[in-house]
Parts: sequence; C-alpha cells; structure tokens
Amino acid sequence: MSTPQRRGELESTTMPNMTYCRFHNTAIALRDCEYVLEEMIDADPEKLSDDELMAAQQLVASCLNIVQLLAERGSLEFEPDMDLATVVKELNDAAG
Repeated sequence: MSTPQRRGELESTTMPNMTYCRFHNTAIALRDCEYVLEEMIDADPEKLSDDELMAAQQLVASCLNIVQLLAERGSLEFEPDMDLATVVKELNDAAG
C-alpha cells in the first residue's frame, strides 16, 4: 500500500476495514480530513483536486447525515455543539 502524496490525500483504491477496526481506522482518517479543512479555513492551503473536492463534499454530507440520524434517534434538536456520544453508546448497548 502506498502512502498518500500530501496530508489529507487518500489513495484512489478502496481498502475495506475489518469490522473490529472500522470506526477506529475511519476516526483516524476523519481527523486527518478535519485537519485539512481547518488548514483550508485558517491558512494558505493547497487547492484540492476535482476528485478530492468531490470526495470532501460527499464526506461532509455523510457526516451531517450521521449527526442528523443520531440526533433523531436521541430525540434531540440539532445544535452545533451537541454531544452525541451518549446516543452512540445507547445504540451500542441496545445492539448487544
């Protein structure tokens, strides 16, 4: 597996996550994406490629969908600073 060319740039091939580390690996990658977006806001960043821009837009939409899904599950109104960790724990507790 090759390493990304720049911070925040992912490989073009999709590597599946094993179920036991899916969220762990994704959380690490998501923090990297968060860093790149912060750099785009706060610094003089490199421009994203067309593919990376489309992927970033899809990622943001997925993140918002996750927040909305969890807020609805927890019967909560969406608020920018809401903590949904309790809802995730409740979902996990209900699953097992």
